[in-house]
Amino acid sequence: MPNNTTTRLSIKLDNFLHRIDCKVRLIALVTEYGCSLKRIRRSKNWSLTGTQSQLVTISEQLKQGRTLWIAEAINKDLAKPTFDLTAIVQSNSDMTLNRLIAETGCTLTEARAALDKAEDFI
Repeated sequence: MPNNTTTRLSIKLDNFLHRIDCKVRLIALVTEYGCSLKRIRRSKNWSLTGTQSQLVTISEQLKQGRTLWIAEAINKDLAKPTFDLTAIVQSNSDMTLNRLIAETGCTLTEARAALDKAEDFI
């Protein structure tokens, strides 16, 4: 995954105040890692803004209790890593469909196409 350190991403946190225990603690954690947490106009929704690496770090810190939903929202909105599936199959001669899917998170169709292309069936 490319580590994009300049682009700031924004994650929408729906119904933020009603879903956390202590807003002050969470704002302190977020600012500690260089991100910002702000209310979206006058709604119940808030926005968490930071670079991809900062958001990943915060996500790791929030994987517990009532803040797990924030970590899931961050992981859902972040860009998924891309892999050259054919190169992976060619470098590992004993690669299976299930192992390729487990290691890269690709779909069954993508894995089959990569195996066929690596074995010159396509």
